[in-house]
Amino acid sequence: MPTKVSRHKKLDALTLASSGLTQKHAARLTHISVSTVGRSKRKLRLHGDIEGGKKKRGPRAKFTPEIINVMAPFFINVN
Repeated sequence: MPTKVSRHKKLDALTLASSGLTQKHAARLTHISVSTVGRSKRKLRLHGDIEGGKKKRGPRAKFTPEIINVMAPFFINVN
């Protein structure tokens, strides 16, 4: 399984690429693949973040007491 590239390395590569270097040269300097640089650039353009577009995982958020207090009048049947 490939190792995860840190956010810091991706940002460094994008900074180098935006300063005039090619993606290939920026990838070599930061020791990451050219495809990672391209993918990060595309995600930044499409989602506004280099990690954007990921699906949310894990359990659904539970109601906190504050939310329950705010929503309680809508659920109480007043007759």
